[in-house]
Amino acid sequence: MKRKMLSLVLATAMVASMLAGCSSNNSNTEGDPTEGSATKGASTTETSGDDIVINFLGAQYSDMTEPYLREVCDKFEEQNPGVKINLEIVGWDNVSDRARALVGARQAPDIYNGGTASEYVPDDLLYNIKDVVSDELLADFYPTFLDNNRNVDDGEVYALPYVASVRALYCNAKIFNEVGIEEPPKTWDEVEAACQKIDEFYNGDVYAWGIDATTAEGQTMMAYYGWTNGGGYVDENFNWVLDSDANVEGYEWAYKLFQNGWTNENPSIDTRDNMQAMFAENKMAMLVTACFFPNLYPDTEMIIGEIPYNDKNCSSSSTLGVQDGLMIFNGNAKKEEDSPEKIQAMKDFFDFFFAAENYVQFMLNEGLLPSTQSGAEFLAEKDPAQSAYVDILEGAKFYARNLTEWTEVEKTLIANEQAMFEGTLTPREALEETQAVAGQYEH
Repeated sequence: MKRKMLSLVLATAMVASMLAGCSSNNSNTEGDPTEGSATKGASTTETSGDDIVINFLGAQYSDMTEPYLREVCDKFEEQNPGVKINLEIVGWDNVSDRARALVGARQAPDIYNGGTASEYVPDDLLYNIKDVVSDELLADFYPTFLDNNRNVDDGEVYALPYVASVRALYCNAKIFNEVGIEEPPKTWDEVEAACQKIDEFYNGDVYAWGIDATTAEGQTMMAYYGWTNGGGYVDENFNWVLDSDANVEGYEWAYKLFQNGWTNENPSIDTRDNMQAMFAENKMAMLVTACFFPNLYPDTEMIIGEIPYNDKNCSSSSTLGVQDGLMIFNGNAKKEEDSPEKIQAMKDFFDFFFAAENYVQFMLNEGLLPSTQSGAEFLAEKDPAQSAYVDILEGAKFYARNLTEWTEVEKTLIANEQAMFEGTLTPREALEETQAVAGQYEH
């Protein structure tokens, strides 16, 4: 779909009905693995001399990531003589291992984008962000984004919101036009009707609906089929409720679509990237994915709507928001404590990086969304096509990544989802077995 049409459809079909609710090029973001290996960058070891050196280890979102971040770092150095930024950009497949190796050698980077804070908080390796970020910048972040990074045990925040994205339902306009479907389905019943119509029209040669239960994106199933049925990952006290009746019913509905032959044949294997390519090749009609999708395939006409919900249990949809964080390692992960001058230099760098005129261009390059309110306002002015996404940022729901056991629960959830699609576990059994693991943790 052309840009102006994209903006119009998204504003009318999505924002009006969404009360709670993107990565780039051929890469994923949101802390998901991407293709690629380490790229050339500065070493994360301290250099000699009197300069204050800030080591920045970051993940690669696209081919534009390193050049633009290098440009920002160079500009900061020009305005702050005596401060040097050592930038190292590594592919998502390798960045977590790189960080762990450096931490293990007590050579941790000062700033790190690529994993989750819950991995390092128990060992007291991260700064509380209020100690290394200015009050003005902290006040600029969306409160919901900070809360998603808040440690459940002590209520403090150990990761700085870096980039954001939201999810939506993308419908292939060519397929919809040929079949005679005018609008994105809003409810589960409407999805089923659309799937049946598409399947019959193409005699099964087009997948009506995409499901991703891979190791990269399988955790999204709970958001797409649990939240939209009144369920979810945790309750208000952060206790896991994965096997709730609402979640089970949601998974049963997704499995029904699969059994009916309306989805891709291999949800455990077909990645988001694979299905986005299917969509662009007019082999898939509907896919819930991230807001970077239109940027990847600008020549593919798309109709965009909210994630469908079960109107028998919910009055509206829920939008999955995803963010990547910046962690700042403290002296426990390095060979020496940081001086007050270095901490101030890091504060100055964050103020500079998140200034709207620097930060928003990074978002535009990567097809992502800002986590700051000033950035969102600037982005909406600079690219009106993004304004509909920006409008729902504040109300987005998030994964429970602020829980220290998230990584273990996530892996278990995905493994059991895959067993479900292989036919060895029922939807209820898959969620009950996951809950048995998650339920060992109390908050």
